[in-house]
Amino acid sequence: MADLLDTCARELLDVMPLVMQDLRRTMRSQSAPDLRVPELRSLAFLRHNPGSNLTDLAEYIGVSLPSMSKLVDTLTARGLIERKTDEADRRRVRLGLTEAGLAILATAREAVKASFATRLARLTPQETATVTASMKLLHALFALAPETLPANG
Repeated sequence: MADLLDTCARELLDVMPLVMQDLRRTMRSQSAPDLRVPELRSLAFLRHNPGSNLTDLAEYIGVSLPSMSKLVDTLTARGLIERKTDEADRRRVRLGLTEAGLAILATAREAVKASFATRLARLTPQETATVTASMKLLHALFALAPETLPANG
């Protein structure tokens, strides 16, 4: 079983950079080429987690608070993100998407989805079903909070 898990983990590590490379290439060529992957990921995070703060977002993207602050400043200046003072704690700032942010995120997601679909069209229907089932399994596994994961052994 350990060999099977090792092989699966290695395959996942090997394919993730290739998928991200394709995503970046698509992002550069689509209608909003100045939207970089960290910006896209930030918009997507805020779509699923409205009202998050800068720390939440920086943690998710994997950058320092100063770097995230600069990225949020840029997205705010472009009218894609808005800052709102937390009603319960006036010292805290909550982040959310603007209508323009939602629109550019939808456009970017459609472009990436179309690019992925073009690649996936090379597969047989059975292979496509296998990839889809695998992605659903991975989504369910990685969507779990780390503390809810079962311990091995």
